[in-house]
Amino acid sequence: MSPSRVRSDHRRTRHIRFDRPVSPLAAFASDLDRTLVNVGDRPSGDARAALREAQALGLGTLLVSGRRYPDLMPYVRALRYVDGLVAENGAIVEAPLGSVPRVFGRAVGAAVRVRLAAVPGLEVEYGEVVASVLQRHAPQLRRAVKGLPVQLVGNVRHLMALPTGISKGSGTRRALVRLGYRAGRYAAIGDAENDLDLLSGAALAGAVANAEPEVRAAADYVCRGRYAAGVLEFIRGPVTERVRATAD
Repeated sequence: MSPSRVRSDHRRTRHIRFDRPVSPLAAFASDLDRTLVNVGDRPSGDARAALREAQALGLGTLLVSGRRYPDLMPYVRALRYVDGLVAENGAIVEAPLGSVPRVFGRAVGAAVRVRLAAVPGLEVEYGEVVASVLQRHAPQLRRAVKGLPVQLVGNVRHLMALPTGISKGSGTRRALVRLGYRAGRYAAIGDAENDLDLLSGAALAGAVANAEPEVRAAADYVCRGRYAAGVLEFIRGPVTERVRATAD
C-alpha cells in the first residue's frame, strides 16, 4: 500500500488523504479522555499497548490532556509507557516525566480567577492556570473575561478560559524541545474541539471513531475503533507505516 494514502471499506469510517510532506516522526501524542480512555474508565490493555508500541517504534510518548496535573498522575502510573506530560490544555508541561513541571500563563490564570470569583453562582473548575465552566455558562464566562488576554476553547460539555497562545499544540511543542526533539515532528490523535490545534501541528493526525465531526474532518486518518482500540489501530497502521517509510 502506498504510504501517501490509507483506504478502508468500512462504511462508517472516513479515511482522509495524507497530503502533507512525508517526514520522520520523533514522537506520538495522545489525548486522554474519550481518546485513550473513555471518561470514568481505567486505562485498558489496548491503551498501554499503544504507548508501548509507539516507544518500540522509537517515538517519544506524550500524554496530552485538558485535565489538571494532579488528576493525571493515576493515569500516568497506570499507562506506564509515558515519556512526557502536557496538562491543563498546554499550560503545564512535564518532560521528561519526573522532571520539574513548567507552568505557563499563571499570571493570566490568576486574573481570570479574580474575575470569575465575582460572578454570583457561577460554578468553575480551576487548575493552576485554566478555568472551566459548563457550556451553559458560556455567556457569563465571556462577559467576565472580556478584555483579558484569554481565549475560550470548547471541550465537549465544557468551555475553558486559557491564556492566549496556550494550547495542546503549544504544550506539545514545548515538551518535544525538553525531550531533545528540537526539530521533531509528531503524530497525534484526539477526539474533541480542544484537540484541533494539537492535530493541526502534527505531521500525522488521527481521530478515534467516536471523535466529534470537526475532528474527523481535520484528521489524516479516522479510525474504525473507538477509544483505546482506535489509538492502537492508529499506531499499528499509519504511524508504523510512516516510521517504516522514512527509516534510513
